[in-house]
Amino acid sequence: MISIEPANKADLKCIYNVETEAFGSHGYPAFFIRQAFDCWSNGLLVAKDKAQVLGYVLQVPSSQSLGDAWVLSLAVSKHAQGKGLGKKLLETAIENAKGYKRLLLTVCPKNTGAYTLYQSYGFYLVEEEQDYFDIGEDRLVLALDIVE
Repeated sequence: MISIEPANKADLKCIYNVETEAFGSHGYPAFFIRQAFDCWSNGLLVAKDKAQVLGYVLQVPSSQSLGDAWVLSLAVSKHAQGKGLGKKLLETAIENAKGYKRLLLTVCPKNTGAYTLYQSYGFYLVEEEQDYFDIGEDRLVLALDIVE
């Protein structure tokens, strides 16, 4: 039985491992994940099968646009993909965005699987930003209007 629950300190190394497996050198470093736990613990959620972390989502409020929240990361370990965990984590993030006007995230334009998943939940393209992370690292900025 898979559960989605707030991360605890013991989960941080596993979260880092999932992040690194999913995003390689573009993933968040371990120190950021620790600081995310300290700063946004209510937005750092893990998908677990018993005690094993299989994926996670990090959702934070925007400081630039009141009423917006961001999904900074959503990742599922390779051996747990294809079981609906990404959908379950995304659905939890959407549910937790109640009280905000929009939920935003970015996706690599080449990641058609993730882009299709987000579109199926009602996310729409806000803009394609060139060199979002660095030269040649473009991102699609997507948003979902939160209706209560």
